Amino acid sequence: MNAVRIAILAAAALAAVAVAFFVRQAMSSNEVAQVVEVEERPAVRILAARRDVEIGERISAADFYWQAWPDEALAPGYIVENRGQTIADFAGSVVRAPISQGEPITGRRLVQPGDAGFMAAVLTPGMRAVAVPISAETGAGGFILPNDRVDVIVSFEEETEGRRGAGRAFVARTIVENARVLAIDQSFSSEADDEVAVGETATLELTPDQARAVSVAVARGEIALVLRSLTDNSGAPVLVSGGELPEAPSQSFQERRSSSVTLIRYGRAQQVALGGDE
Repeated sequence: MNAVRIAILAAAALAAVAVAFFVRQAMSSNEVAQVVEVEERPAVRILAARRDVEIGERISAADFYWQAWPDEALAPGYIVENRGQTIADFAGSVVRAPISQGEPITGRRLVQPGDAGFMAAVLTPGMRAVAVPISAETGAGGFILPNDRVDVIVSFEEETEGRRGAGRAFVARTIVENARVLAIDQSFSSEADDEVAVGETATLELTPDQARAVSVAVARGEIALVLRSLTDNSGAPVLVSGGELPEAPSQSFQERRSSSVTLIRYGRAQQVALGGDE
C-alpha cells in the first residue's frame, strides 16, 4: 500500500472521530436544554381524621392528625395548622356527621361541650335525657361522675293497712337499674379523677318508658342515685318499677273508718256503728 492511500485512510478516520465527537456534544446539549426545574409549592397542613368515626361518638386528641394539603385545594371550612386552633381544642367533641379516615375535619361536623346541640349529639339513638334533682346525700357523696352507671331509687311515705288499723310507712323502690349518667349539672366530662362532682342535677340517659317512670318518681318522693361498680355496668338500663303514684284507700275502707269504731271491753273487741253525717 502506498503512502498516499494510507494518508487518505488516516484522514477519513480522523474525520469520522471528529464527526462523532460533535454529534455527541450536540445531543448532550439538547438533553440539558430539555431539563426544566419544577419549583415545589409549599403545602399547608389541615386537621384530618385518623380513623373512621360515627355520629354521636366522642373523640380524643389521638383521633386527629395534621395532613399536608395543596394550598389551591383549601376549602374555607378546613382547620389549618398554626392559624389559631390546635388539636387539643377539639378533644372531647362529639361527632355530628360521619367522618372517614383521612377526611378533613370541619367545625360543622363536631359539637363541643357547651355548644347548642351537644347533649342531643351525645345521646344514643332512641334514648332520652332526663334531669333529676340530687344532693351530696342522694348522689353517693358527690362521687358519681359523667359516664358512671347508677340505679335510680325513690323513697316516699305511703298509707298502709294492718291489724292495728291504718298507718303510714316509708318505702324505697328501685325504678331503673344501670342508667348512664350523661352530666352532673353542666359537667359532661369525668377527666378530673381527683375531684368529686357535688351538683344539684344529674342528667340520665333513659328509654322513653324509663323517662316517664322516673318523672313520676320525682313527683312522688325523693330520688337517690346508687353508684354501680365498674364491673357491673354493662348492658342497657332496665326498668324495674313503673313508679306509679300510690293508690288512694278504697271507698269501703274509708267508709269503715267513718261509720264504725272498734271498742275493746275486757279483752274482747267489739265493732260499734257510728251515726252517719246525713
